[in-house]
Amino acid sequence: MEIIGERINTSIQYIEKAYQDWDKEVIQKEAIKQVKAGAHMLDVNAGLKPANNKERLKWAIGIIQEVTDVPLWVDSTHPEAIEAGLKRCRNIKNTVANSVTLQKRRIEGILPLVKELGCKVVGITIDEKEVMPDYPEGRLEIAKKLADIIDGYNIPLNTVYIDFMCLPVSVEGWHKQGWISLESCRLIKNEIPEVKTLVNVSAATWKLPKRNFATRTLQAMLMVVGLDAVILNPLDKELMATIVAADVFLGNDINCTEYMKAFEEGRI
Repeated sequence: MEIIGERINTSIQYIEKAYQDWDKEVIQKEAIKQVKAGAHMLDVNAGLKPANNKERLKWAIGIIQEVTDVPLWVDSTHPEAIEAGLKRCRNIKNTVANSVTLQKRRIEGILPLVKELGCKVVGITIDEKEVMPDYPEGRLEIAKKLADIIDGYNIPLNTVYIDFMCLPVSVEGWHKQGWISLESCRLIKNEIPEVKTLVNVSAATWKLPKRNFATRTLQAMLMVVGLDAVILNPLDKELMATIVAADVFLGNDINCTEYMKAFEEGRI
């Protein structure tokens, strides 16, 4: 399971303040904490405002690379900001552009750059009108279209992550979103096995009581149906332990000896 740390994100108040104050120490400490907790990669998000998105991303990527060599995910809705961020990354072959949808401006703004630089890319199951289907087959259809478009740029599909998205089950009328996410993951993995399936698992459990418990439960279920990579909070020790245990039972990345080592080291 590939683990992408989610915490360099302006939805966290003190991270937004660090961006506002250009506080290098706060961002670097957050990066170090996530890597020490087991994140293989770090998502770097600088907010939604186009006015300062580019400069924020460039700054954050530069200072994060001073303290860690893990691959970075350059996360923005603005293609020009993604371009600026990608060009600051040292480990470009393992850097990820996050993300494209079926919107023309994002496809044309990001995929030529991904091809030129040789980095990886995320495709989100959102269509040309910024709509995500509310049924698994619809998300699969968009995933196939994205895969065809990306393949048309001669970008290898094994460098592509398809984010089928989790929506919160706590929202009125969305109680089936958990099942929709699970079935979307299964269909995409079965029908486009070359790509990697991806999701931000905690999005599904927004406003649920005992949220950490609910997130751990969904994470294990998603791994059974073929999840390859997850964006999450690696500081949640119990969630990370759930991933280790699930990997053992699924025969994925670790065996029982490695599980015991993780236990002895206090990682689970």
